Amino acid sequence: MKSTFTPKEVVKIVGISYRQIQYWDKTSFIRPSYRSHGKYRQYTFSDLVQMKVAKLLRDHDLSIQKLRNIIKSLRELLPRIGFPLSECNLLIEGDKILLFNGEVLMDSHTVERYIRFDARTLRQQINELYPEDEIEIEHERSALA
Repeated sequence: MKSTFTPKEVVKIVGISYRQIQYWDKTSFIRPSYRSHGKYRQYTFSDLVQMKVAKLLRDHDLSIQKLRNIIKSLRELLPRIGFPLSECNLLIEGDKILLFNGEVLMDSHTVERYIRFDARTLRQQINELYPEDEIEIEHERSALA
């Protein structure tokens, strides 16, 4: 499984501009987990989840303050997850984040109240963009079993 991503790859995966990535890094909103030699930014899957959620929330016209609060809460929540992040579903309502492992079924009234993010879809998108990494995914799964 591809484990780190360059800003150029992040642009392609997340759908935000390079300048947006630079701005988020500069303002410490979402910073890369690693910097390689020469100070090149390297983002992890966790970083991508945060960026994708931030973009989703921006697309839903949430205020910058709410956006920052939700991403801060998400950042605090991620290290406590006891299962692969790529299997998570996030439901966001106001400042609340609900985290689920696997599928989440909701009725039509509930769907309208929450902003939904599926990390599995993000992982599938990455695998489609970088198919040579499929072998590593199978190796990781067998190591976890």
